[in-house]
Amino acid sequence: MLGLRTDLPLDRDAAARFLPWILGFMVYLAALAVGSALVVDRLSAHWQSGLTGNLTVEVPFTDDVSVTQRSEILDKVIDLLSATPGVAGTTLLDDREIARLLEPWLGPEASELDIPLPAMIAVTLREDAALDQGQLQRDLTAIQSGAKVDAHDDWIADALQFLRGLKLLAALLTGLVLTATALTIVFVTRTGLSIHRNVIEVVHLIGAPDAYIAGQFQAQSLRLGLLGGIVGTLLAAGTIVGADRLLQSAGSFAGANETGTVDLSLDLQLLPWQWGIVALLPVATALIAMITARWTVLRSLARFI
Repeated sequence: MLGLRTDLPLDRDAAARFLPWILGFMVYLAALAVGSALVVDRLSAHWQSGLTGNLTVEVPFTDDVSVTQRSEILDKVIDLLSATPGVAGTTLLDDREIARLLEPWLGPEASELDIPLPAMIAVTLREDAALDQGQLQRDLTAIQSGAKVDAHDDWIADALQFLRGLKLLAALLTGLVLTATALTIVFVTRTGLSIHRNVIEVVHLIGAPDAYIAGQFQAQSLRLGLLGGIVGTLLAAGTIVGADRLLQSAGSFAGANETGTVDLSLDLQLLPWQWGIVALLPVATALIAMITARWTVLRSLARFI
């Protein structure tokens, strides 16, 4: 019953009144960092699964090649690909689809540019297929000079390295925010101890142990940490949802699945379990605030009482 009493007027402290706003801002940054890391993790898995098991064959043509010759060469290339062990299917992209894929780099007028577009064939591989890419490249070159097989290996490696760097940066930012949160709690708690030193000495004289005084500080920090954490997390959730809607309205930069190309669309949507992780941030912040306040009080009282 002793722990329910509040002998210290901690709510009147100016530092304590600003604490929820400070913690809310820090949790907002942490929630954005955690949300970004979760989005990057989902995108990396999605992109890797989408690109793994897919090839793109590029067949260039010069202006002097007739439509009939172009059709014959493409038929030979598709027959070769279909007969290649490990190939599950092929899809020939038309010029309109190729132009749409080039829009992020050439702009919306890509289809109207007077430039020769190569034929592109999306190739889907069977799972665990052992494809001899070198032999396939030689066979394609024999059919049409300049034909090229793109297995996306370099792109996958560069993209995954970039995404890993983003996740590391998000983790570092989260760690810095949580450290700053703990230091803020230490500062506010020590300020409260200094303000109420006389009251604490009186409470000590009437028999209150250090744990009782620490309990009052930790209860206040728990409450304010939870309040600030909820506010910061809600603001971060609104920011993530708003940024995703803004991104979707601007359009994506990738191909479409229905044409056989790989879907590399970019979105900031979180899965339900990922939202659950973000929702745990207020609880984690409150626990950090409570533990830090208790440790600070007990250590400080052992020094000056």
